[in-house]
Amino acid sequence: MKQRLVGAIVLVALVVIFVPMLLDDEPIVTSGITKSNIPPQPKSDFPIRTVSRKEVKPLVSASKIEPTKTTDSMPKAKTVTAAPKPAPKARVGLSAWVVQVASFEKRENANKLMNRLQAKKLSAFVEQASVDRKTVFRVRVGPEVDHKKAEAIRGRIEREFKLKGKIERYP
Repeated sequence: MKQRLVGAIVLVALVVIFVPMLLDDEPIVTSGITKSNIPPQPKSDFPIRTVSRKEVKPLVSASKIEPTKTTDSMPKAKTVTAAPKPAPKARVGLSAWVVQVASFEKRENANKLMNRLQAKKLSAFVEQASVDRKTVFRVRVGPEVDHKKAEAIRGRIEREFKLKGKIERYP
């Protein structure tokens, strides 16, 4: 009796689910895929530059890292040691340098300078930032992996454009 009751419930559930689907005039899938979920490629105002592996130098050399020395003969309790001096933290990942040439309140002014720099084959770009709750547009050139190359670019900008830039870490 139990099995017949369970079987009847299953049959009623199937009828309730599938009969409306069979009697419905509209197809389940009205149309195929019409749009892709991949956004369109952005229009960039700055050139894309690939950095070769030869240009990338490690931030911390292996010779400067000292392994921690532990021995079994060290005392286990009531050891008083001086607090270690804080060491500068090494950056993880790729580090680069940019030359910040100028900062403007209007994007149009920043774009004009960027176009002038790009006309001289410099990889200039505009970056939006917030300073003291105000939006500014920074004109930057780079990034360069080698700090000396960034210094050379800053010198070239000073000679050709009469602008003093400052070198900053990027990003």
